[in-house]
Amino acid sequence: MEIERVTEHLAIETDDVLATLPLVAHNESLTDRLFTQLVELLLEGIVLEIRAAFEAGEIRVAEYGNQLAELAAQCRRVGLLTKF
Repeated sequence: MEIERVTEHLAIETDDVLATLPLVAHNESLTDRLFTQLVELLLEGIVLEIRAAFEAGEIRVAEYGNQLAELAAQCRRVGLLTKF
């Protein structure tokens, strides 16, 4: 399944970022970029979890849309997503 492959890839990338952070703690620029990457990976993981629940029939299309909309609203509230 595609979602499982992508989820596994995300887990590997997340582990890599987490392992690298202590190595660059002295470099603020690199640390900032890695934290940004980590947030993006975690958000992508949340979206994949919602998608997997939808594909597995655990949630209906309306709930799928509602969960994505709520995630987007939460991201906007904390400045991770801007309206266009």
